[in-house]
Amino acid sequence: MSIKNLTKKNITTADGSPTIYIEELRETYHSKHGAITESDYVYIKKGVAYWLEKNNKNSCSIFEMGLGTGLNAYLTYVFSQERKLDCNYTSIENFPLTPDDLNLLQFKASLPSEDHHHFFDHIHQSSWEDSQTLHHFNFKKIKQDFMTFETKQRYDVMYYDAFGYHAQSDLWQEEALKISYDLLLPGGVWVSYCAKGVVRRALQNIGFIVERLEGPPGKREMLRAVKEV
Repeated sequence: MSIKNLTKKNITTADGSPTIYIEELRETYHSKHGAITESDYVYIKKGVAYWLEKNNKNSCSIFEMGLGTGLNAYLTYVFSQERKLDCNYTSIENFPLTPDDLNLLQFKASLPSEDHHHFFDHIHQSSWEDSQTLHHFNFKKIKQDFMTFETKQRYDVMYYDAFGYHAQSDLWQEEALKISYDLLLPGGVWVSYCAKGVVRRALQNIGFIVERLEGPPGKREMLRAVKEV
């Protein structure tokens, strides 16, 4: 699937923040019930904050499957600055948004913590495959197909943020989910907005301990999975 030449339009979500809608896929980059609200709830509160609560550490490594608009990375940066957290953040994206797409989005006007808006620019202006540290936050983005990605590094938290099952079903199968399992350290946390039963069962088959949690606005449930120690 290539989204480069697909029709994209900017829509405003329920919390006032924008997202991009792809007409051919009938898919948005974020929840129409609130882009920032969903990302903060799923990936910050139920992801990295949960891991820190369980591990009581001042450093954390995060792998994001699907950089997208950069919202998850930005909110994690803000969280890390507020918590004085040393963070190593790696994100993979096979179909990056173009500068025109980002200009259409005009995301910065809606982002919290204006003092940190420079980092949103850094996310999109930094070079691919280049690791840079800013205020104890090491950020690296990788342009590659997740299915072919290999690294010896292992992570504490996995943000799994592919498009929905109907749009990218291959990324919700056991083969892809096993890659995410292998990228996590023992005790690592996998988190996603997705709540489909077929995905939950695949995660369990791989070896995760899976929880169904109350979802963000507009979704009854979401999934969180832990790799056994």
